[in-house]
Amino acid sequence: MQIFKITLVGLMVVLGTNLVFADTCHECHQSKDLKVTDKKLYDYNLDFEISVHGIAELACTDCHGGDDSTTNLKKAHKGVMDPVRYDKIPGTCGECHDEQHEAFVASNHYKLLEKDGSAPNCVTCHGSMDMDFIFASRVKNTCQFCHNLESDTLPEVPDQADYILSKINIIKGYRGFVQTHASDRDQVQALDARFDQLTARWHSFDLDGVEADTRALLGDYRKAKAQAMKDRKKN
Repeated sequence: MQIFKITLVGLMVVLGTNLVFADTCHECHQSKDLKVTDKKLYDYNLDFEISVHGIAELACTDCHGGDDSTTNLKKAHKGVMDPVRYDKIPGTCGECHDEQHEAFVASNHYKLLEKDGSAPNCVTCHGSMDMDFIFASRVKNTCQFCHNLESDTLPEVPDQADYILSKINIIKGYRGFVQTHASDRDQVQALDARFDQLTARWHSFDLDGVEADTRALLGDYRKAKAQAMKDRKKN
């Protein structure tokens, strides 16, 4: 994500008559001065550099916008928080994660988020700069903020979400084995496609439908693993 890309004159590289500006977002946000004056932003930068987005070499401007062509601090940072406002985050993430975004905008959560902000957005579960791994227990605890006996708002949701995500984590284990050892590569591709569809559909929060799909896919992965083990013995 873009955190504030500032191009400093001291880091310009002159090639002939062209100026090539170095990406100095990280240079500024890992400075000793920032560590003292705003440690939160300093830590964000460290988290981002080892995140999936950082490793994929996304630029800060890809998510935050801003102006990376100026050395003026105010101009460089203009509007950088707009794309990550609570109700704008789904659209920003959806620029790349289109299937997940399509599922989410069809959910009741999205309707509430648009209405008054009283529902989760992408970073509620995934984190922001560091993009946390999705642990079933973390999602369950997050669900319980709204879905509990006191509110009487579908209090069964946290346990159901925990159950589904636990099964999806089991599927991931089978999936790795099948991808590595199954001889039927068409079957591997078909199962992979179903897994991607399932994890995208999760974001619709249609838990009954997702649970049924999860159960079916888990069964098929178990069968595929059993066949892959037989294939290994033959070879």
